[in-house]
Amino acid sequence: MLATTAEIDAIQKDPGSREFRLYLDVERGEWLLPRAVWLLQEKLNAYASFVLDGKLRELYPYAQPADVRIVVRSRGQAPADALRLVELVRAALAKDGPQLLFEQAT
Repeated sequence: MLATTAEIDAIQKDPGSREFRLYLDVERGEWLLPRAVWLLQEKLNAYASFVLDGKLRELYPYAQPADVRIVVRSRGQAPADALRLVELVRAALAKDGPQLLFEQAT
């Protein structure tokens, strides 16, 4: 949810896999908020900080930034500005390890 910018929506780790998935859920209609892209930026900053500043390692000591995927799950049509922001953040995070994905959920 975009409105809760300081919270991680969900963390998933499958048994036997090194990969952690951090889910950022955007509910239907949230893209209509006047500050939706700004809220997405704040939320992505919080997720990246959680991984890169070592907070994830406090919960999972063996977690490495390269083992993390941040997944933006959109249940509505994202505006072009939001998709552009996701691309910019994906490029910025690429060298530090976490991957960023955008999924259109049904």
